[in-house]
Amino acid sequence: MTNLHRDRKRILFVEDHEDTWEVVAFHLREYQLTIARNFNEGLHLARQRYFDLYILDNWLPDGSGIELCHLIRKFDPNTPILFYSATDNEHDMEEALRTCAQVYLVKPTGIDELERCVTRLMSVAGKRNSEAWQAEVKAIREELAVQRLENVELKANAKEKHLRSKDKLMRLKAEKAFLEAGGTRGDFARRWPSVFVEEVLRRRAGE
Repeated sequence: MTNLHRDRKRILFVEDHEDTWEVVAFHLREYQLTIARNFNEGLHLARQRYFDLYILDNWLPDGSGIELCHLIRKFDPNTPILFYSATDNEHDMEEALRTCAQVYLVKPTGIDELERCVTRLMSVAGKRNSEAWQAEVKAIREELAVQRLENVELKANAKEKHLRSKDKLMRLKAEKAFLEAGGTRGDFARRWPSVFVEEVLRRRAGE
């Protein structure tokens, strides 16, 4: 039962009228509905949690739904937003649909129309999410390929650096022995590359 509850689609409903909460909650009971009573509470919940749909009233006690919609879009650009409001200002409706929302329903639109819009928006979002998941998997695979290549290069560079370090140590020891035996630095410098290469080749041949 808990798992079923967790898997239900989540809706944030920002509305200050309690009677509207009850009607909408009853008709959208297949979804997990979270109520926000005002602008600030709605913005806080939208930032702190994730939702599959936002339903906003445009006239809130401490702000407008249009402004709330714009703020939500700054951190959640793709989740569907549906206005369900008694405010039928034509300018607000046009701005909402032009910039941030998918649907603007004017109360007292029938609850059946609200249900149909919610179902349609959830369906469209589901199809878009499927495409997004494919893009996500592709991006992960590309990044893993890059990381594998980088790891190979890092290992190769580390190995080369380690070998150079060992060669340097070997040269210092050889030079010390050469000088202690009476040789000069110039002679050592001229002899070292060929002697070193010859010894490396001999050692590899012996392996």
